[in-house]
Amino acid sequence: MSNRTENVLHLGKTPTTTVLKLAWPTIVEQTMYTVLNFSDTAMVGVLGAASTAAVGLTSTSIWLSGSVIVAVSVGLSVQIAQAVGAGNAKQAQRVLDHVLPVCSVFGLLLFLVFFSLSGFLPAWLGGEADVIPLARQYLQVISLSRLFDMFSSVFSSSLRCMGDTHTPLRINFSAIALNIFFNFMLIYPTRPFSIGAFSFVMPGAGLGVAGAAWGTVLAVMFSSLALGFSLVRGKRSARLCLPRGFRPDRRILINMLRLGIPTAMEEFITTSGQVAATRIVSTLGTVAVAANHLAVSAESLSYMPAYGVSVATTTLVSQSIGAEDRDGAMNFGRIANRIGFCAMIFVGVLLFLFAEPLIRLFTHDETVVMLAAAMLRIVAIAQPLTTSYSILSGALRGAGDARGPFIIGACCMWGLRLTLSCLFVFVFHWGLYGIWIAMIIDNMTRGIWIITRWNRGRWKENSALLGPAE
Repeated sequence: MSNRTENVLHLGKTPTTTVLKLAWPTIVEQTMYTVLNFSDTAMVGVLGAASTAAVGLTSTSIWLSGSVIVAVSVGLSVQIAQAVGAGNAKQAQRVLDHVLPVCSVFGLLLFLVFFSLSGFLPAWLGGEADVIPLARQYLQVISLSRLFDMFSSVFSSSLRCMGDTHTPLRINFSAIALNIFFNFMLIYPTRPFSIGAFSFVMPGAGLGVAGAAWGTVLAVMFSSLALGFSLVRGKRSARLCLPRGFRPDRRILINMLRLGIPTAMEEFITTSGQVAATRIVSTLGTVAVAANHLAVSAESLSYMPAYGVSVATTTLVSQSIGAEDRDGAMNFGRIANRIGFCAMIFVGVLLFLFAEPLIRLFTHDETVVMLAAAMLRIVAIAQPLTTSYSILSGALRGAGDARGPFIIGACCMWGLRLTLSCLFVFVFHWGLYGIWIAMIIDNMTRGIWIITRWNRGRWKENSALLGPAE
């Protein structure tokens, strides 16, 4: 792929191949991130239950900060994509000029908030006496990653919306490898190590959970610097520049908030709803909690194709809107949805058939295996419509309609899933089955609702974010 700012609407010979060519690097990238999360969990898990609990205790809070990061990424990258689609390099440059100042402000705020919370948040979340000191160490260090993750995420989104999905793939793959290496060197102390017939002393810092946090910080720091360097030196008509004499553009900032605030609220509603659902699960006992956690972890593997197609759809719809081709935007959304829907029928069948072997990768407890596998078979039914929600949410954001996914997500999470979960668990006494049945009702409702919203096409009326072409 060329390193110039490019319109990717005709990247493939057909709209279908265009979607696939743009989606596959992101699918690979997200799959690698999932593998990294599993690796992190396993490497910290060696230290004992207290260390694992310390990381798990603070993870939900860290996820909540992701809503701000996603909001800034969507708010700026969609505007860049529309400018590229319009062939308006000057407007794309204007938006890109806002990236460094905006990321610096929001990233620094996230760092300060989480660092200041590290002293009392672990205790407030109910950590045990042996877990709280470790959780504080982890949170103090990992808060620094919020600053660099802001830059890394927005830089990656900017490159993708300018048609370059390969550079984020290469750089983020390197960052993942570095993260695992840093974890290996920083978590464990110096110890003897053997590979086949070779034995040697492996140096290590022995920092424990703090070492895992530093591994993440250093890897994200690398990716943000490398992605930023690519945006600075790339042969593109819009490049990242130091903000000398920077003057904020009111229209760009308003558009960023218009897209970003509903996106942040949607992420927050979803994450907080998951926390509430986990609280309901905790009333069902240890086996249910373990089975639920493992089923959710295994299920996350199935969503990689949907996420990749969703990112590609955001870019293609945004660029189509910039090119004033709303019918083309509608067509890309429908094609992407069909691709994802068909792919996830296949994935759902695999999830149903191989539920038990997949769970056995995480545990050998037969009671947990059987219960978690049953949950995967339940959720396999909803995979296609769940994918529709993911893909068409990306399409609506690309069309400037971030409010739609927020409304649907809020109504379904809090008005449907949690209400039905309480009914099924506390009134009907269906146990963990009730939680997951409520989940598939939620997911299928979201899918049907967002397909209807997209097909009605009301988003076409206010989809353009650009000012007059210059």
